[in-house]
Amino acid sequence: MLEVELKFQIPLSHQKQIYQLFLSKNARPISLYAQYYDTPERHLAEKKISLRQRLEDTHWIQTLKAPSEHHLERFELEIDLGELDRPALDLEIYQSNPQAKKLLHHILGKQVKNLSQQFETEVKRLVYLVHYNQAEIEVSLDRGEIRHDDQTQVIYEIEFELKQGPIEDLIKFIQPWIKQYHLWLDVRSKAQRGDLLAQNLEIFPAQFAIPLQLNQQGSTDSALKQIVNNALQHLLPNATAIAAEQYNSEHVHQTRVAIRRLRSALRIFADWSTEVDPEWQEQPTTLFRQLGSTRDRDALSEGLLPQLEAAGAPFVQLPNVAKENTVPIDESLRSLDFVNLILALLQFVHQPCAKKQKTRLKKDIAKKLQKLHQQICKDADQFLELDIESQHRTRKRVKRLRYCIEFVASLYPSKDVKRYLKDLKPAQESLGQYNDLIVAEDMFQNIVKQKQKVWFALGWIASEKKYTLQQAQQHLDTYSKTHTFW
Repeated sequence: MLEVELKFQIPLSHQKQIYQLFLSKNARPISLYAQYYDTPERHLAEKKISLRQRLEDTHWIQTLKAPSEHHLERFELEIDLGELDRPALDLEIYQSNPQAKKLLHHILGKQVKNLSQQFETEVKRLVYLVHYNQAEIEVSLDRGEIRHDDQTQVIYEIEFELKQGPIEDLIKFIQPWIKQYHLWLDVRSKAQRGDLLAQNLEIFPAQFAIPLQLNQQGSTDSALKQIVNNALQHLLPNATAIAAEQYNSEHVHQTRVAIRRLRSALRIFADWSTEVDPEWQEQPTTLFRQLGSTRDRDALSEGLLPQLEAAGAPFVQLPNVAKENTVPIDESLRSLDFVNLILALLQFVHQPCAKKQKTRLKKDIAKKLQKLHQQICKDADQFLELDIESQHRTRKRVKRLRYCIEFVASLYPSKDVKRYLKDLKPAQESLGQYNDLIVAEDMFQNIVKQKQKVWFALGWIASEKKYTLQQAQQHLDTYSKTHTFW
């Protein structure tokens, strides 16, 4: 019922090589033609659910897929319709399956009658079975296309499905493939790509963080795995969009936020599990800075430059600062290091949880939040006197606390959490604005000798810095007087 698989895109330079490898394995060829159904309003697609009828050689199979809590797993229900001539969509077959029946009723309701074909796929699949350690793994190479009206999109991807055995063996089996063929992880399903094509869109919407529901009676180990998984749910769709070179500034921003949330969780809650690798927190550092550089320019272009223009600045163009040996962000998110990090984290969240510890979860959370709270309050007492690096440290502490609170918020009364965040958020925003001004100032100072008109911008930035710094101090003072909720 639960499908456990990972899918990867294959660089053009390695596609022929992998195809030949499958032929050498005497992989079984399968012809796959599929029709995907949804309402015109996309009720299923909005919930990342797919409903299809697929002709597999001579048999029609009707399949319902829905996401689970983890990226590696999906709910999947396949029903063999037999050797029919283009069978009509049949939802009556789900009446005997309570989960599928409930899912479709909840999502569609009376809209069931409006289901119609939205797009189709045609794929030539090569597949073979591997026994690796304690695992049985199905390896598939899909070559084909997605079609909607006269539009098409190429499919050339490899999937690894765990038929039985531990997740650890699946990951270990995949790693040499990634290294040899430069495969990169793609969390988009064919259904999602087809839905995008049917909408005549080129870019998926950016994925934002989703609320997390922790179990108050659960272990700290279980809680950390839920938190890391939540961060991955935020990160992976945005990282995939960038890796596929189908992204905008919001994808960059959300990828950076997701990495920051992940690093914050690992920094604060790492001692909740003995399975945490200390390197996980530091591994994304280079990528984070790279994304930060891209995001800084996007944020300044969208926020600061219009303000400068409105103020009458004669020069309202960000300088092009050429950096040697800079790797494009899409390449970084296809890199071996990044993919291996994600696989390690996926393996971690899927590992069986340790037995429940005697330490109460909320008691340990309170200790960690209180420490951060006190550090920020101490900074607030002398914020204007702090050097820039220390002010920067305060900003990071505020963000770290905000993310940690969002991870554990479900364990506390929502009104208390909202009250606390109401005082914390203004401090975070003003500190962020102050940092943007510092970044902009640094950019313009590098070119002021070549472009004298930049002096106006620098003067305006200096004035805004002074005002924003005072504002940040006021917000921190207000925050330091707020009552904690833990």
